[in-house]
Amino acid sequence: MRRVWPLVVVLALAGCGGAPADETEQFTQGGVSMEPAVKAGQVITVRKVAKGYTPKRGDVVLFRGDLAGWVNTTTPLLKRVVAVGGETVACCDAAGKVTVDGQPLDEPYVVENAPLDVPPEPQSCEPRRFGPVKVPADALFLMGDNRTRSNDSRCAGPVPVTAVHGVMTTS
Repeated sequence: MRRVWPLVVVLALAGCGGAPADETEQFTQGGVSMEPAVKAGQVITVRKVAKGYTPKRGDVVLFRGDLAGWVNTTTPLLKRVVAVGGETVACCDAAGKVTVDGQPLDEPYVVENAPLDVPPEPQSCEPRRFGPVKVPADALFLMGDNRTRSNDSRCAGPVPVTAVHGVMTTS
């Protein structure tokens, strides 16, 4: 049994991004950028992450909103990880899909996508087309699920992994 306990502890920490399993917090989504997965006013649970957090594509993360290029708010923001450090993300392929390293993403959570025919504008995330963007090491390319109503990495740029302080566990 003494040999099993260290393994149990390691596995428990690995599944929690380096934070103990009981370190969670409640967050109330303020806007519509993550609909339909998370609706405005919906309370979700996020698992706090430690320095050793390794982000994965598809994670829904809570991060500081006071970053250069973002909305400069002290309120945390909630977005989905679309690409991680070292990957190149762009939109769109011939079918209008976001690509990572040239491969189209399957994004069933995107119900209402941004229009293709809107001219790109640096101050607005309205157009679907962007990139290609090479995501810096230790950074994330984040997008809202409701692409027509989300200000995200398409116009604000990648987010440092160190700005993330939680990963959604329940909605």
